[in-house]
Amino acid sequence: MASKELTVSDKLLIAACDLDSGERRTFTAEDLVVAAWTRFPRTFGLRGHHDEQGIPKYPDSNRVFAEIMGSKPIRKRGYLEKVGQKTYQLTVSGRQAAVKLTQQATAKATAGTERAIGGKATMSRETLARLEHLLKTRAVLRAQNGELDRVTFHDACVFWGITSSSKAIELEGRLAEVDSVIAETEQAVASGASELRTGGRGLSPMTTDLLRDVNAQLQARFSYELETIRQRTDQRKS
Repeated sequence: MASKELTVSDKLLIAACDLDSGERRTFTAEDLVVAAWTRFPRTFGLRGHHDEQGIPKYPDSNRVFAEIMGSKPIRKRGYLEKVGQKTYQLTVSGRQAAVKLTQQATAKATAGTERAIGGKATMSRETLARLEHLLKTRAVLRAQNGELDRVTFHDACVFWGITSSSKAIELEGRLAEVDSVIAETEQAVASGASELRTGGRGLSPMTTDLLRDVNAQLQARFSYELETIRQRTDQRKS
């Protein structure tokens, strides 16, 4: 029996589950905006602003805010409760439903939207596209040539997928996305490094080590610029 398509509220519940881990049980509405956009950019992205892969570059906060109102399914079914000013947490039933939905989404991705290479390594098409983008950036190419000190803030912005005028919510989402791409690549490489390729090149642990190093060094080097962006909040009213 084929699994049903995920609804918007299903996807939002999965995103909320991403935030519900460890000792942290509560999250802000803005946290959920970033998590939803990071996990499902085509559903929760702002229309009319896309990157070279056709994926929305910015989150649509109003889309998420509208879905967590009292009359919407995620609240009406008792999956999400408000515990403070723009602060929420999953209920026990919400957490259980989110786990089931996450398992369903993972199974469907493995069966239909992921690419298996050599019968071992698997990566989503979206992750492969973003990985290829990272590997082609000037920041990575210069790092490979031992010229990381020549990387400009503009180069770093291209690597992260932001601009110097980005808002805090976009920055956090893009940084989380880069971490996610690297982590998924590491898992795929570990399961079949010799068979996994992108852009005509083979991938290995050295690839992910390079990306992690570039990401960390750029964040440290441009910490002042990133902190400036983090001070910019989205002033749009929901």
